Amino acid sequence: MVMGWSSAASRDVGLVTQALSQMRPPPPTTTWVTYVRCHDDIGWAVADEDAAANGLDAFTHRRFLNDFYSGAFPGSFARGALFQANLVTGDARVSGTAASLCGIEQALELDDRALLGQAVRRLLLLYGLAFSYGGIPLIYMGDEIAQVNDAAYTDDPEHTQDNRWLHRPAMDWAAAERRHDPASVAGMVFEGLRQLGAVRRGLPALRAGGDTRPLWTDDPAVFAYARIHPRKGTFLGLANFGDFATSCDAGILGAAGLRRPWDALAPDGRFGLREGRIQLPGLGMLWLTDD
Repeated sequence: MVMGWSSAASRDVGLVTQALSQMRPPPPTTTWVTYVRCHDDIGWAVADEDAAANGLDAFTHRRFLNDFYSGAFPGSFARGALFQANLVTGDARVSGTAASLCGIEQALELDDRALLGQAVRRLLLLYGLAFSYGGIPLIYMGDEIAQVNDAAYTDDPEHTQDNRWLHRPAMDWAAAERRHDPASVAGMVFEGLRQLGAVRRGLPALRAGGDTRPLWTDDPAVFAYARIHPRKGTFLGLANFGDFATSCDAGILGAAGLRRPWDALAPDGRFGLREGRIQLPGLGMLWLTDD
């Protein structure tokens, strides 16, 4: 969770690649539970060693993430709030729904369709990681219809001192009714998540018992990860955390062990390969497999 949000803010995947490379795989008879957001605040679990290996200062990067997701950083798309900020140490965590932290709330406030499209793609990109990196993906209530922050928590005297209630809203049943309307925000996000689930169900390599490892690419915005299943084949995921279209060297296919790659999930429904480079749109993802 932390590394996904870090990559979304920085548009750089060096830290997530480094950090996840150091994680031990779960025992083969167990699996992860993966999620983009939960009921709690986001604590920036950035290890000093991982940050240093990536040319970063961990304390400074954590401060950047707090500033970015609380909306204090110039150019931030996020609408979050600092939780339990310590004015002495500078430590803090962040509250906010996934939709608001991804920029959907900002885009709706500005009535900006271009920003809204980016924000929706950003949310689906993060969920694409949760659905494909390995483990059992969870969808926190309201994310499936892009619920934004609920500032009304301050009206409840039992909640007003705890801004985690910002991302614990009552279910918006009116928005839920719009989930099948492709022109609505709820409809765009709901259909995107439904597609992720449908594609995942058809990919045996994503079933329990496999092992996922990050791979370095030649583009700082593109995160690559291969999942090898001893009986079910190989999977390669590519995620462009940058706002703009980019590409990465197609040699990543060989590094992942794909012999006859085909696209299970591709931007605009097609696998773009040009002059030895895999093409990715801004905030786009590509799932390849040889099953």
